[in-house]
Order: sequence, then C-alpha cells, then structure tokens
Amino acid sequence: MLISDDLPTYPGDPAVRISSKVSFRDKGYNVLSLCFGTHSGTHLDVPLHLIDRADSVDKIPLEKFAGEALFVEILKDENEKITLDEIRYLDLRNGDILIVHTGWGKNKYKKNYFTSFPYFSIDAADYIISKKIKAIGADIPAVDGPQQKGAFHRKMMNAGIIIIEALIN
Repeated sequence: MLISDDLPTYPGDPAVRISSKVSFRDKGYNVLSLCFGTHSGTHLDVPLHLIDRADSVDKIPLEKFAGEALFVEILKDENEKITLDEIRYLDLRNGDILIVHTGWGKNKYKKNYFTSFPYFSIDAADYIISKKIKAIGADIPAVDGPQQKGAFHRKMMNAGIIIIEALIN
C-alpha cells in the first residue's frame, strides 16, 4: 500500500503524517519527515509484536524474508474464515513463503476494511506450522478474527513464522 497522508490506519494506530523539512527550492534538496505506526500499510508482524522480549525485526535473519513463494487465491468475503480444508491441499514445503489472496484488498478504502475482514482459522495455523514455512502473507489487515484474540498470530510467532499483513498494491 502506498504510504501517504490518506493511508487508512488500523483503529487505534497513529495516522500517517508526511511533512517537508527541507525543500529543493530553498536548499537544493528535499528531506521529508515520515511518522506512522508499525501497522501502517503493508507491514510485517514479528514476534516482538505479541511476545514480550521476543525478537524485533532487526534480529530476524534476512533469509526469513526471501525464498520460494506459493501464491494462492482463496476468495473470501466479510468475516469469512480461511479454513484447514482450503489450506490442506496446498503443496507447502519446508521454507516456503505462503501468500494468500482473498480479494479483500479491494476494500482497502472502505470503512469495513478493518472491521469485517476474512481471517485464518486456528486449525489452519496448526497445519501451516507443521509444514515449516518461513512466512505467511495475505491481503487482509490482520490474520486473526476478532474472537481469536491473537491466537493465530501467537502460534505463527512461536513457530518462527513471519506474518505479512495488508499485502496490497
């Protein structure tokens, strides 16, 4: 997602602010100040997000962010689960990066983008972990449904799996 002043932000997160600090007209170069929360636009969730004293992004080996990706389309609507039955057939291999396109990204500027998004079921988490993938990404603002209270996140993080959310162009 393009980082701009009108970028939608997760409820409770700080709004994006971009301001000019030095202009080309005055000094011959430009310097901008960017202020935004860590969950603005397309972003990573790493263990420190939900596990106290866990690894921050700078402590995670670069190799975790690169590799073979399996891109799948599992179209979903408001509040629908991505289930084990939909994930089980995938040819996931050790070290893969799973990218799931739900179609929810089309709602990125709608009010319900952050309130009614599709999410992964807990039993899908256990299966994904068993495949020893590196990372999972999706076009949804969070991988957990509201009633899961971060359970999918924690399972992924405890297994060393990076989460990429709001994966939208």
